[in-house]
Amino acid sequence: MMKIMFVGDLNLGEYYTGFGHGPQTYAMNTGNSVFDDVKEIFDGADLVVGNLEAPITRNNDDLADPERCVLKVDPDCAFQLAEAGVGLVQVANNHVVQHGDSGFQDTLRTLDSLGVAYVGCNNQEPVIINTLDEQKIAFFAASDVPDNTNKQQTQYQRLDEDFLQRVQESVASYDHVVVMLHWGLEASTVPLPYQREMTTRLKMAGVRAIIGSHPHLFYEIERDSNFVCAYSLGNFVFDLCWDSRLLKSGILEVDFSSQPLQCKLWPVVLKKSGCLPTPSGSAMILQSTYSLYELGDGMKWQQLKKTVSFWSNIYKGNTRLKLRFFASKIYRILGRQEKAVS
Repeated sequence: MMKIMFVGDLNLGEYYTGFGHGPQTYAMNTGNSVFDDVKEIFDGADLVVGNLEAPITRNNDDLADPERCVLKVDPDCAFQLAEAGVGLVQVANNHVVQHGDSGFQDTLRTLDSLGVAYVGCNNQEPVIINTLDEQKIAFFAASDVPDNTNKQQTQYQRLDEDFLQRVQESVASYDHVVVMLHWGLEASTVPLPYQREMTTRLKMAGVRAIIGSHPHLFYEIERDSNFVCAYSLGNFVFDLCWDSRLLKSGILEVDFSSQPLQCKLWPVVLKKSGCLPTPSGSAMILQSTYSLYELGDGMKWQQLKKTVSFWSNIYKGNTRLKLRFFASKIYRILGRQEKAVS
């Protein structure tokens, strides 16, 4: 058998709105794992797979510059991944590189030391998982979200025509092909037309599963015979708490040993400032396309909601670091305006 559970974005560090009360602080202060509430479910999987959305590094540590603290995971906290059964992570995304090339390489070295495989490096060969009945599952990963720290995007795999061709040509070589894609638009509550078109193309080519990320929302799951597509699995460990939709998540289980595939879905809600994914209902068997949550028709006023959340929680956690972050943002904005005038 080969039961694989897929989860969404994993940030074991902290976003600036959660400095001092995000996932990293929770784990360090309590001694508990952020995965404690879902560990019993994870124990039923042969492999847990997620999107690693934050680098594991001490590169550029400098508390005088709060930007260097955003979405940065202390290597001492990374053991939680392996301990929970996370055996493979996607690294083709824009945030895992935001602390530079050396921070990205630190991340890969830490994952190697933990025995956690990764997929999505630039021009990386697929990661192959062998099942007990001698089937081969190939994992590919790519992103069409640009890397703002490296315009050439040399660290992680681009989602482009060359990548799609490689995936399509590989289908005949493996029993199952899984494609993990960092794609779409954060402002959208539904998959975009190009995502649906690409899904149809890969499905027709014989890809077995598409697992998406980036919008931070849990989209519909498309289920059709021997194929499944999760356009976005949303956040799984992430301190983005200004909109309740960002705290709704799930665990997608795919049994690759059955023909056709069997799929289950556990609803999950993120508690304790996004630190703690917690089951919020019983598992359901997916027979057809299904929407777990009503997401509405847009993500209006997100910046305003984020600002209100920031100031409402300013005295929660590391107030000094939050204020430094806000001051640094103002300083940068004023500096850009001054340059524009001159």
